[in-house]
Amino acid sequence: MGKRKNVFSFSKLFKGNRLGWVFVAPSLILFIITLGYPIYYAIRLSFFEVSLNFSETFVGLDNFITAFKDRWFWNSVKNTFIYTVSSVSITVLVGLLIALALSRPWLRCRAVFHLLFLVPWTLSYVVVGSVWRWILNASYGVINAILQLLHITEANISFLGSSEYALMSVIFVNTWRSIPFAVVMLYAGLQLIPTEQVEASKVDGATSLQTFWFVTLPHLRGVIAVTTVLSTIWTFIQFDLTQVLTLGGGPNHATELLSNLIYKTSFTYYEFGYGAAIAVLMLFIVLGMTILYQRLLEKDI
Repeated sequence: MGKRKNVFSFSKLFKGNRLGWVFVAPSLILFIITLGYPIYYAIRLSFFEVSLNFSETFVGLDNFITAFKDRWFWNSVKNTFIYTVSSVSITVLVGLLIALALSRPWLRCRAVFHLLFLVPWTLSYVVVGSVWRWILNASYGVINAILQLLHITEANISFLGSSEYALMSVIFVNTWRSIPFAVVMLYAGLQLIPTEQVEASKVDGATSLQTFWFVTLPHLRGVIAVTTVLSTIWTFIQFDLTQVLTLGGGPNHATELLSNLIYKTSFTYYEFGYGAAIAVLMLFIVLGMTILYQRLLEKDI
């Protein structure tokens, strides 16, 4: 008798690791189509100079060299890091304080507070930018009216039209929108802390601050790490809030982030190759943050 031929069967397909590939394949194909090819095309385009008729001329690393010599590129890098570090630091700190307050047993109507703190998270950045652009308006904004009513200021402050206040204003708005995510994450982490350890620390005579530092904080370390890294990545690549709130990074590039510079370079000045080069540089920074995120998860810090 000859050898029996290998006949395809669904029973073989759903054995071992092949079963995993069957379920992962649709997502993997979708990822390649929606993300993989655009990333490849952007990397390829960064080595070319593209004219208005979309003809391409290979220029090698010239676009990257131009970026490193461009003062507006470094200005956007500086703004992006200031914006990201400030927003994430305030978001995690305030989110932790709110989560601690919501977890207090004496707090009444906890569900109402949960709903109130979650409202900003339900709004898109476009809506948030449009609303806060009206609130911070120098002529008829609500903030200026309140400040003058309380006799804190006498004249209107141009929050979005002044280089002195614009970046701080955008950071404040982004923080207001991002805090609910931190509250949800940290509040969930607080619910997982064993009550026995908290009660034991009180029996041993520990103060509330000592209990927080030696019991609560170590248990929250992993949640804080994940919240911080995810918020950092999302804030670093953000585009829509500054695009709407400050009309693409104004005034005078004071709030221009890397994402705004990429958009402006590509679709205002039509320098597609140079814009792609800036996007590739931004991609490498985000990849570094992603690797850090994975390391933190593996170590469960």
